Amino acid sequence: MARRPNAALLAVLVVAMGCRHAAQPPAPLPAGWRVLAVEPRAFSALYRFSCCGHRGLVLTVRGDGERLSLAVAVPPGGTALAAWVGPGGGFVERVKQGCREALPPGVLPVAAGASLPIDPALAALLLSGLLPAGARELPELPGWVEAANGGLTWRAQVTGPEPHWTRVLLTRVGDATPAMSVVRTDEEGRVPHRLVLTAGTVKADLDLQAWRPSGAPAPPAWLTAPECGARP
Repeated sequence: MARRPNAALLAVLVVAMGCRHAAQPPAPLPAGWRVLAVEPRAFSALYRFSCCGHRGLVLTVRGDGERLSLAVAVPPGGTALAAWVGPGGGFVERVKQGCREALPPGVLPVAAGASLPIDPALAALLLSGLLPAGARELPELPGWVEAANGGLTWRAQVTGPEPHWTRVLLTRVGDATPAMSVVRTDEEGRVPHRLVLTAGTVKADLDLQAWRPSGAPAPPAWLTAPECGARP
């Protein structure tokens, strides 16, 4: 028996898709969409990056679905942010203090005082254009799939003819309002070239410059620094 549509979810999705999409029924899922529901492979990526009132930044990312290394630079030189994140949390480098600050699980920093509510596995899926392995079709919402991942419910709109997702909504269990939305604004293959990520007041724009398969990310040298606030 098909599940009855959740009224709160339907309202959120209608608003998210906009009036143009609300005026016509969503398209069905493209054939072969399950090719996207796989584990991500290790990768390296370079982006032009804007966030939190800053533009023209450079973002480098290395991830493998378990660990993620991230650095934000201000051209022509200088690192604005460096972070290392794993399944149980991570660290941010505090260069001026000569220490590293601990991060709780499920937090990905993107600027000073700004973060996204995702872990390395979700980040790798989003940047790779993939879906969680357990994704299933939502009969009550044609063109959408759903999965649970990283303590969040993941709902993605998938289109074709070459299957790719165009929008992702991440919602905490028991909360009808998405904790984060991701919009893809290009149609250039499976790996997204342009992404807009929004979580509360944090909005980040990513414009892909280079992407390649790589080995697993190596822990950065600054991880040997003492934790901030630790006694000698």
